[in-house]
Amino acid sequence: MADRAVEVDSASPHAILVVDDAPTNLIAYRAALEFLGREIVTAGAGSEAIKLLADRQFALLLIDVRMPGMDGFATVKLLRDQLHSLTPVVFITGASDDAAMRRAYEFGAVDYLVKPVPPEILRGKVRNLLALYDQGIELEKRAALLREKDTTIGILAHDLRNPLAAIIASADLLARLPEASDKSQRIVQRINRSGRRMTLMIRDILDFTRRRLGGGIPLKRQPTDLAVLSQSVVDEIRAGYPAVRIEVETAGRLTGEWDPARIEQALSNLIANAVQHGGEDVRLVASGEDRDQVVVTVRNSGQPIPRERLPNLFEAFKKDHSSPAGLGLGLFIVREIVEAHEGSVAVSSSPEGTVFSFRLPRASAQASASASF
Repeated sequence: MADRAVEVDSASPHAILVVDDAPTNLIAYRAALEFLGREIVTAGAGSEAIKLLADRQFALLLIDVRMPGMDGFATVKLLRDQLHSLTPVVFITGASDDAAMRRAYEFGAVDYLVKPVPPEILRGKVRNLLALYDQGIELEKRAALLREKDTTIGILAHDLRNPLAAIIASADLLARLPEASDKSQRIVQRINRSGRRMTLMIRDILDFTRRRLGGGIPLKRQPTDLAVLSQSVVDEIRAGYPAVRIEVETAGRLTGEWDPARIEQALSNLIANAVQHGGEDVRLVASGEDRDQVVVTVRNSGQPIPRERLPNLFEAFKKDHSSPAGLGLGLFIVREIVEAHEGSVAVSSSPEGTVFSFRLPRASAQASASASF
């Protein structure tokens, strides 16, 4: 009969379930394990263990192999759908049997013990397994909280797009009014610049949350001309930063099967980053002289980036605190877009300048493989 003398709430540490058909063994296990401070639930048969698992989860299952009727292996096989994936299973038996031991590990057991097991050894093994289980449960809880937080941020960013679009549309209408003064026009231009910057920030936030929630960066590949995209992005950024000199150099064939909107986004983030942090001279070079890939580099003349910061520049929220602009997601999104295209990113920095670069295969590996047949 199952022993469940102590009821615990959901916030309490999960109990240990011990299954053995011999009452004396259950008493011995309880005596050996009670000092661990966990509730110990016992069952005299596999069928009782199955009923117990229907109502609650356990931090560890200690189960006898040889039991009449339903043995330990059959019991664990039926329990697999009910056991938490983190719950360790320890088989215990009265006879050493290599075949049974191999079978136990095939069932996913973390240990296989042969009676008699010294109490101190049993306690030590169980204590370590409980610690691992508790850590796993805590990580699951934190992951769930982070997922909920990311989802909330994503919903908020999505909902901000409509009122922001209304602000930009209203500013455009004001700009068309014939009676608008020069001062009004300057105010409208400032609203438009701020609105565009907010649009880009919202786009980056949505991409970040999509990536965190396992969605990745969606791509719509089509024939794309990188030279045209580069010039378009540079013209737009020049309009917002008239004091900055941005040079563009292109060479070779700059076409491939890419997502033009995403490549434009990556270029925009990379050049905007150079403009905001790298001084008044920025140079973009797009080279398509390689048959299989194109290479884009963006060089700026700003202060060199400390060497210790370079390995983490493409991580999320790794921004320069000396510059309040942006969220620190721009370079992260660049990396995600490039890697979604099966490419790579790199950065180097010296007193001569800082260079960000990315390489793009002209087509996906799957498309290239299909074309070779």
